[in-house]
Amino acid sequence: MPTGGFVATSLKVLFNISGTKQEPAHHIAIIGVALRDTAYTYFDPHGLPSGGDWALQKQGAITVVGSEAVTIDKCLLTRLDGNAIFIGGYNRNLSITNNELSFIGDSAIASWGDTSAALNANGSLTVPGGFKVGPDGRDGEQPRGTVVANNICHEIGLWQKQSSLWFQAVTAQTLLKDNIFFNGPRAAFNFNDGFGGGDDISGNLLLNCVRESSDHGPWNSWSRVPYITNIRTGEPSIIPATRRIHNNFILATYSSQQAIDTDDGSAYYEVYDNFFAYGENGLKSDFGGHDNVWHGNVLAYVGNCYTVFNFKGYNDAFYDNKCVFRTGYGSTCGLSTGFDVHSNSVFSESGNLTVCKTDWANWTATGHDTSSTLSRWPVDAALVAMGKKVLGM
Repeated sequence: MPTGGFVATSLKVLFNISGTKQEPAHHIAIIGVALRDTAYTYFDPHGLPSGGDWALQKQGAITVVGSEAVTIDKCLLTRLDGNAIFIGGYNRNLSITNNELSFIGDSAIASWGDTSAALNANGSLTVPGGFKVGPDGRDGEQPRGTVVANNICHEIGLWQKQSSLWFQAVTAQTLLKDNIFFNGPRAAFNFNDGFGGGDDISGNLLLNCVRESSDHGPWNSWSRVPYITNIRTGEPSIIPATRRIHNNFILATYSSQQAIDTDDGSAYYEVYDNFFAYGENGLKSDFGGHDNVWHGNVLAYVGNCYTVFNFKGYNDAFYDNKCVFRTGYGSTCGLSTGFDVHSNSVFSESGNLTVCKTDWANWTATGHDTSSTLSRWPVDAALVAMGKKVLGM
């Protein structure tokens, strides 16, 4: 028997901050407290947030729904058997900073917004039951402008394996900055859809992700359904604002497929000035993915520098990268002329490379991979120096 006694927990929510878009809860701060020992929630009712693979329950130890200017800072959230923090519906400028989140049963932080029940322009056709899951997100009933910065998170997904440090669905304009994450069963950051865009992911250190499956990466995204917002240009559009992933250090250990797994239709990404180590692929664009631009990255000992299939690389680009590969570089052989590949520094173990059944010299001489170079693997010190340079270290 445990020494010191035994306590059965029953509470699942410790702080409930709830309002509406019309009357939001506002200017509330939770600072410097320790929260622990909430009950598990994996048998609670779950819903499908959007077009990704997840199911989710709408609650956390800290539950924030319908808010403005809420702050969660310098807290310890540990031994919480459901989500640590859940963000739902309308939220603006929520700040989650300087916290430690550890030994979490589900996700550390999950964000799930609402759209509208309308299925056409005048609202005469609606989703049965009036559920706010239609394509129109212009009412703004979503978390927007959330800042998640300077947190350390580890040991999550103890019960619910589809879990992350940060999960978002029907959420936009998130800033994920300078966080440290390690030891989780799946991706550290998971974006369930392409809603709205305008997110910025920078300065994060991610490692030891995907420890319980290999079909994933430290970052994962899907974009299988369209959403209407005004975020990109101020006018209604299904095209989201570009998401930017930059200046991150990501180690794709535990046989990750990718460091950045832009899966199933993921589009409108700019990925630059990152240091990616290991993983099977660099740029990934598949199943309808497009407009995925990589430049200025250092890829260390990846399987392949890029892999593109199913949509021929439409509006994708891979340039000014340094890629040390184990298996292959990739090639534009058979891909769309819209896939722009040039000016890369490519490193193979032997210093040789066959592309589209020809050697590198003939491949570049015929107008492919213009201004790209091929060399043998650099020594480790040189490779580390490349990584430090892009990270500004």
